[in-house]
Amino acid sequence: MKKLIPVLVVILSVCNSYAIMAQGFSGPVVRKVVIDPGHGGHDPGALSPDRKLREKDINLSVAKHLGAEISKKYSDIKVIYTRTADVAVDLDKRGTLATREDADLFISIHVNSAKRTTSVPVGPETWVFGGDRSRRKDDSYDVVLKENEVIKFEENYEAKYEGFDPDNPESMIVFNFQKDAIMRQSRILGSCIQQSLRRSSFLGGQNDRGLKEGGFVVLAYCSMPAILVEMGFLNSSADRKILSTENGRRNIARQLMLGFEEYLESYGENGLSAVNTEVPEIQYRVQILSTREALPASHETLKAFPATELVVCNDQIYKYKYTLGNFPDREDAQEYCNNLRKSDFPDAFVIAVKDGKLVPAN
Repeated sequence: MKKLIPVLVVILSVCNSYAIMAQGFSGPVVRKVVIDPGHGGHDPGALSPDRKLREKDINLSVAKHLGAEISKKYSDIKVIYTRTADVAVDLDKRGTLATREDADLFISIHVNSAKRTTSVPVGPETWVFGGDRSRRKDDSYDVVLKENEVIKFEENYEAKYEGFDPDNPESMIVFNFQKDAIMRQSRILGSCIQQSLRRSSFLGGQNDRGLKEGGFVVLAYCSMPAILVEMGFLNSSADRKILSTENGRRNIARQLMLGFEEYLESYGENGLSAVNTEVPEIQYRVQILSTREALPASHETLKAFPATELVVCNDQIYKYKYTLGNFPDREDAQEYCNNLRKSDFPDAFVIAVKDGKLVPAN
């Protein structure tokens, strides 16, 4: 752990300095959107089995289609790209560009791949930033490691990221700085996008790989709600059939657009006309842990803290959210959270709940 302290200080300093420069995050007001086509230049990203189809080209195509859709329908929203040509952009510069531009959302577009080829649809998945405290044993870390490995293409990356090891998942703890409100809003945006992709008839969304959390460096440098979308798998001939054509990429962009619009209609200032103006009766709680499966009543945490309450989020992989406290005022909840962090739950954070459901904590 000692060897992580220097890089933790550096990353916190860098990210916090950009956060200070950025506008204060007070809610889902959408005026600028940064679209990030992953990879580029000397970094091709994932490759098809015959190595002819390159992820970087697919990402750029879908990004441009999505940006065009947004600009066409929402003239008041400015679309900014991290790249518009086949060029390399360092991971840290993608997020800091969005912060420098005072962007309200960051959407990073990618294509996945696995070692084994398959003929069946594998489908899309959507990611938000998270330290992955669950120590899950599925393929989630593989995706994070592959995307972070881009660092190795950057000049003098060892000094630049000062000790961050893209091959070591444990080093991702250095990016777990406090930006709770942004992370919660990221999950809402990610849920809208993933649900839209899941509803598509052509993407294999019926597999529903879901909304996930991981230590992506490109998201760590964002001071606004940010997601990373993996549109499908290049090792799947079914997914590849969609990803390889311009029409298929345009259709994917439309599904992303539908998810984006769902976010605006439900949570964004752009869709306020459709939102009930009644003041919500929101209660603030402190989330202490989340799990894939419901914990048994005999679990040590539930026995030690019998006042623990459960919030279920069916659109998330770790859908069982365990909370303590119930406050009408966010500041009181935060003070309680700070005390919990000092003792039993160092990773606790404040959430907002209305009618038993997770809502944005503005």
